[in-house]
Amino acid sequence: MNRTIAWMFTLLLIALLTACGGSKQNTSNQPAAEQLPAALADTSISSKGDPKRGKELFGPCAACHATSKEMMTGPGLAGLFSVKGPVLPNGVDYNGMLPNGKERSEANVAEWIRTGGTGRIGYMPTHNLTDQEMADLLAYLRTLK
Repeated sequence: MNRTIAWMFTLLLIALLTACGGSKQNTSNQPAAEQLPAALADTSISSKGDPKRGKELFGPCAACHATSKEMMTGPGLAGLFSVKGPVLPNGVDYNGMLPNGKERSEANVAEWIRTGGTGRIGYMPTHNLTDQEMADLLAYLRTLK
């Protein structure tokens, strides 16, 4: 009799533990596929910026970059800080990274804008922006969907 009660208690305990735990739930409003990795979600630079001023600063960038997903000389920058990233030409895949091989974080995007370099699409010139101008520009780039 005691063995039967012990087995029933064990099975009940297992059932309760299985039902109550072990699965992470998506508590955000975004679907699981759209949740941003930490590097993309970090807004430590752009949160200090003004997107309206960033839009003004974007003027020279428009010579090579669209604010949509349209390819020009450089990629369209809509979605730069999304999981999918910007649209690249066929045959070019940076595996979600920047052309310099670094992850797409605000700090690395700021570095890429400042130092430039050569990617598989073309050449990115250097841009001498103050920290506030960079924050403004990144705040604007975050608005591009």
